[in-house]
Amino acid sequence: MAATLSLSGFIGTAWAQNAAPVSAHEKFAAYVHDLHALDTEVSFATQPWGYGGNAHIHSIGMIGWFVRMNITARMEGHFGPDNSVAPILYDSAGLSRGAQRHVHLDYKDGTPTVTVHTPEETDREPVPSSDLPGTIDTFSGMIRLLQTMRSTGQCNGSANVFDGARLTHLTVHGPVADNVPEDHDQIEKGAALRCDFIGQQTAGFIKDSPNRAKMAAPQPGAVWFKDVNGFGLLPVRVEFEHPKLGHISLVLQTPISH
Repeated sequence: MAATLSLSGFIGTAWAQNAAPVSAHEKFAAYVHDLHALDTEVSFATQPWGYGGNAHIHSIGMIGWFVRMNITARMEGHFGPDNSVAPILYDSAGLSRGAQRHVHLDYKDGTPTVTVHTPEETDREPVPSSDLPGTIDTFSGMIRLLQTMRSTGQCNGSANVFDGARLTHLTVHGPVADNVPEDHDQIEKGAALRCDFIGQQTAGFIKDSPNRAKMAAPQPGAVWFKDVNGFGLLPVRVEFEHPKLGHISLVLQTPISH
C-alpha cells in the first residue's frame, strides 16, 4: 500500500531546490471500505541539498484482527540536477502479511541494491536487474511530488518505484482545483489542489497467482494539497484503489505539527 503514496522523477519541472525547506509530522487514518483499518504517521524534513524521513504504519480496531500490520520505515536522499531525486537508503521492518519482515535498500549511481530481504520470498518472481536503474523508493517519491508542487505548482510526470520486491510504474497529472472530501472527520477542508495518479505493478508478481491480472491492472488514485498555515503546501488527503482491498482513503484527522 505504501508504494501507492510515491511519485517521483517528473519530466519538465524545475529543480526541487527551488522549494522552501519544510519539516512536518502528519498522521493519517486509513479507511478501507469506510472502516478505520490503519494509522499512518509520517515525519519528514527537506533542505536544499536533500531530505530524510520516517513512517509508522499499524493496524487498529476489528480490521486489525484480520489484516495485522506494524511497520516502521525510514529513508534518506538528496536532490540532484535535471529534476532528479537520488535516494541514499530505504529501510522497512515489522509485521506484514503474517510475518516479521525486513527490507533494506542501498543506492549507488541511481541503482538500488537489496542488502536485506527477510524472509526470502521464494514464491515471488524476481524483478529483473535491468529494470532497477533509475528506480526510487516509496517515500522518496512522495517527497519529490511534494517538492515539485511547492516549487512549480505542477505534478505531471512518471516514475518507477521499487520496494525491494515489486516494481510499480506511476504516472501523475494535474493539478486541478478541487475541494477536499470531508468524510471521516477530515480536519483540513475546503479549496485544494488535486493531483491524480495511476499505479500499475509491472514486475515482482507472485508465481502462478490466480490474481495476477488483477494485480497488474492500473489502479487510480489522487492526492489533495492545501496551503497549511505555518507549513505551506502539504498533502492532506490521499485516496486510491488497491487490487485486493478496494478503495482506501488516507484521512488527516489531527493538526500537522513540526
